[in-house]
Amino acid sequence: MGTLFAILSFLLLVVLIFQILRYRKLENEINYISERLQSISVTSENGFVLVPTDHDSIKKLGGVLNHLLQDFYLRKAEYGRSRKAMAQMLTNISHDIRTPLTVLKGNSEILSMMTVNASIPENVHEAASKIDKKADDLIKTVNDYFTMSKITSGDFPIKMQRENITRLCQDVILDYYDLLEKQHFEVDLQMPDTPIFACTDQEALHRILKNLIDNAIQHGGAGKYLALRLASANGKSRIDVEDHGHGMSPEQQQKIFVRNYTTARKFSGSGLGLAIVKSLSDQIGAELQVHSVQNERTIFSVILKS
Repeated sequence: MGTLFAILSFLLLVVLIFQILRYRKLENEINYISERLQSISVTSENGFVLVPTDHDSIKKLGGVLNHLLQDFYLRKAEYGRSRKAMAQMLTNISHDIRTPLTVLKGNSEILSMMTVNASIPENVHEAASKIDKKADDLIKTVNDYFTMSKITSGDFPIKMQRENITRLCQDVILDYYDLLEKQHFEVDLQMPDTPIFACTDQEALHRILKNLIDNAIQHGGAGKYLALRLASANGKSRIDVEDHGHGMSPEQQQKIFVRNYTTARKFSGSGLGLAIVKSLSDQIGAELQVHSVQNERTIFSVILKS
């Protein structure tokens, strides 16, 4: 009787060990599937789940997951092709519109100048001036869409090299000298005595700063203050664009770089200016920061690796 009990106990122990080993193997296979899916998600690779197993349920699970992954990759490729085609179409449309817009702008300027004559009624001059202003707004909007479509479709070339960003900042602010003087802005330009160099794309950084200054003038112009500061420390260069306008709430600061979002609907524009800034900053590896206190100041910062 004792011998039979010992045999049964041994058999039960063997079965228990077998079940524990089987459970651990099953647990390892499930963990592998989870880690593999997480790896595919993080690296964005077009991979599959391959599990060497003799467990029918795991085989079935792997087959279903691979089928879903294959379907996802096909749809992802179709979406990429459609997005690129749409971006290219928008680029072509924007390009085609720019030529007649240039003609329209030229004629609107002439019309506005002709109506300055004292013999022309004031309401006619006002109408001509409004047409000229709207032509400017339309050209800016088309140019923004043209630039964004080029970035989205991958047609905006990025050439990273060592650039003198001190000179670049000076060149950018000089483009606005007449406008800032005409609108009676206080301009605070803070540049180091020695040039600062950073690895960046000159055209992209020029467009980033231009859009930030445009934004400061348009949305922060009420404060009649514009600062452009450049400093370098700890292997990084920092460019600040500051205005003393109405500022933004914390909620607005979270949305400010979203396409077509604007904090002031009464202003004309595409709402793409800061979205372009964000896209180009990502492409050149620049860190973008915003700090704003309502009714006090707004500071946009572009941080580059020196």
